[in-house]
Amino acid sequence: MNDYRPVLISVMQFEEELNRGAMTVFDVIDAAQRLGADGVELRRELWPNWRDELPAARAQIAARGMLATYATFVTLFSDDNQDQTTLRADIDAAAALGSPQLRVFQGPMPAPADEAGGAAGRAAADYAAQQGVVIALENYARTPGGTLAEIARVLDRVQHPALTTNIDIGNYVLHGEDVPAAIRTLEGRATSAHLKDQPADLSQPPTYLGGGGQDLAAVFVEFDRLPQRIIYCFEFRGGQDAEERIRRSLAWLQARQ
Repeated sequence: MNDYRPVLISVMQFEEELNRGAMTVFDVIDAAQRLGADGVELRRELWPNWRDELPAARAQIAARGMLATYATFVTLFSDDNQDQTTLRADIDAAAALGSPQLRVFQGPMPAPADEAGGAAGRAAADYAAQQGVVIALENYARTPGGTLAEIARVLDRVQHPALTTNIDIGNYVLHGEDVPAAIRTLEGRATSAHLKDQPADLSQPPTYLGGGGQDLAAVFVEFDRLPQRIIYCFEFRGGQDAEERIRRSLAWLQARQ
């Protein structure tokens, strides 16, 4: 494993198979090892039996010397108290899995005068720190919480070492952002990145590295500048041949080393 830039696959690559019951998360773990990835990103929404299977998943991942991360669609900010309860449960699940982080989205940003709303974000970060987990705030493909300005605003407002960012290089493109500039702006606050290649036609879904229209070379020049560990994770749907798309992405990364 490259501890400096470990490369994970996401259950998203096998979303269709998981949804129809043709695969389990354990099959995805097997695929990650077989394909030569360093680990796997698991998600509650694609893991119906996560409560019962989480200990076995952690054991299998650890036995193979691999890394696990955890992601959720729950948001850092919410007007629903139940969402805050779910966020804490997801933090607990990330810790139980042995994941160093939990990927979340922003949700509705509290107004500057909303002290309670801002405090909820700090409380979540405090709770994550107590569990040995950081919250990785991702720029969402839609709104709210998709632009660099929004992500930077949250990080500046909460100001907590356990609140970091997961840089989704395709989602920034969807918002018309300059991805290398976003990486330079966020710098030391980044802990992970979702990797994909966004076609020039933005109505088309993201694809494997080298299969779209992004200037990926410029993106990775900026990632290479960062001194901290960045967990790379492929995040694009697998389509008809998920494993081949993963192989092509791994080959693209290896070719630039």
